[in-house]
Amino acid sequence: MFKKSILFITTILTATSVSTGYGSTDTLKGGVNVETFLDWFNHAEKYAHLKSLIVLDLIPIILLIAQTILFFKDGKKLKGILTISALLANLIGVFLVIQYAYPLASKISVWTPDKLPSNWISVKDDWLNYIGLQGLLGMVGWLCFVVTYFITERKNAIVRRLNRFMNFSKNALLFLLVFILGPGVARLYEFGFFPFPYEISGVTFIEMHRPIDLAIRKVGPILFAVIASFHLLLVALFYAEKSKNKAWLILAALGFLLCDSFIALQYNGPINDLFLTWSPATIPTNWTSIRDQWLKYHLYRDVFIVLGFSSILLTFFIQKDKSATQVSGI
Repeated sequence: MFKKSILFITTILTATSVSTGYGSTDTLKGGVNVETFLDWFNHAEKYAHLKSLIVLDLIPIILLIAQTILFFKDGKKLKGILTISALLANLIGVFLVIQYAYPLASKISVWTPDKLPSNWISVKDDWLNYIGLQGLLGMVGWLCFVVTYFITERKNAIVRRLNRFMNFSKNALLFLLVFILGPGVARLYEFGFFPFPYEISGVTFIEMHRPIDLAIRKVGPILFAVIASFHLLLVALFYAEKSKNKAWLILAALGFLLCDSFIALQYNGPINDLFLTWSPATIPTNWTSIRDQWLKYHLYRDVFIVLGFSSILLTFFIQKDKSATQVSGI
């Protein structure tokens, strides 16, 4: 039980390490409005400069070290090597931030809209690129760690109930769901530790929000249909495998996904439509209360995302059905 608890916690924390604590930064690259960038930077940097390394990197690194020791102690060498790879990816990300991003952030911290270096855009973009590279390395580490769930020890291998194709499909769907949905857990972390969206100005808020909202409107429905289909296919495969408890967990995850989508459409959607009608000159005086309501709905959605991901992850930890003869990835 102790080892499974450590593995579960390590998985959750490794998923959160994909986040950098700065949120989405793509809209800030290039020749953006300098007032918007500095407003966002000063508030985001205040929270993320050191706290992100502690919360999103140092704590996961400690758990990854502990999990590496446990894997090697149990003779699971390949899993141990992959966990070391995840650990190294996170450490390289931390090194890049400390060595390169921090010095650039120090330069940016003294900027004002009327006192900018001639190369401010390239300096800003270099800083954003290092932050983005840290996030990419966090994703590489997450990939390495997720793979450990699908490595079967030969000595534990037993006869499968599913044929080879169906068993491969089951594992592929599980892998995709865990890998895709895991980083969403970080959004709940960001609400608690990096609350800068509550402090940036209304102009900064809508200018950063608008392109993200427009992009999600295009890909959101497609992404939902794909992920929901993965859930349903996985339920069918678990039932065919006679792993009913696991099938129920995936159904629960699908239910949480539907709750998330319902809140998005019923509550966030109308507010998003309202945001799109605003311009810097027409932001209403009560905009902060509207923003707070929008963020509150996102918080509810993030809770459902964590519950859904946890339900999927628990399929690796629950006791096998007595009649089941599938190969376990744990």
